[in-house]
Amino acid sequence: MQTLRDYNEGAQSPGCVRGFTLIELLIVIAIIAVLAAIILAVFPRALAMSRQANCASNQKQLLQAARMYAADHDQRLVPARVRGAPAPSRGYTWCVQLQPYVKNEQILVCASDPDPRATAQSTCLPHSYGINYALTYNTGWGAGAPAKSLSHVREHSKTILFFDMKSDIEQMGSSYTAHRLTRVAMRHGERAVFGFLDGHAKAYLPDETAQPVNMWMPR
Repeated sequence: MQTLRDYNEGAQSPGCVRGFTLIELLIVIAIIAVLAAIILAVFPRALAMSRQANCASNQKQLLQAARMYAADHDQRLVPARVRGAPAPSRGYTWCVQLQPYVKNEQILVCASDPDPRATAQSTCLPHSYGINYALTYNTGWGAGAPAKSLSHVREHSKTILFFDMKSDIEQMGSSYTAHRLTRVAMRHGERAVFGFLDGHAKAYLPDETAQPVNMWMPR
């Protein structure tokens, strides 16, 4: 006759497999649920931070391309738009002019921009970023005043060249004098990424770029 001691010894033998109790299963399920809730809470923030970092990287590459362009053009920055064959009446935007230096159309697009568009009535490429007209706008498209020279801007680290722009306006960029901050796209929470002449890019609240120091106006 099998005693209780024999039964316990048999249950502890190597050949006996002990199953999970209901309480243990509930504990495991609860732990998995907690971990899933943490991941679901953290993932959107991590994704947003990743997209912001990618956006800053894009603008840094565009800034480097703009400086390379300037080196080839007597230190003049790339114009917002210039005339040129085969469609002189349309003009070529900065997006096209910088392509020989970047050879990558994707860096013109922010990952958080669902509908990047080209500038209307221009030879252009779909883009999420705008250029600062205070430095680059050429009313004559090549016949008027040229874009600013790097040597004419003293504070490169406080002067915006590129910025997150609203794509649906289908423009090349923005003038703070004419448009203020209405063309800035806050794609990264309440912030937008701005690229500066010295080559760095950083996310700001739009108002922070206008006061106490106006980073749109060259000094």
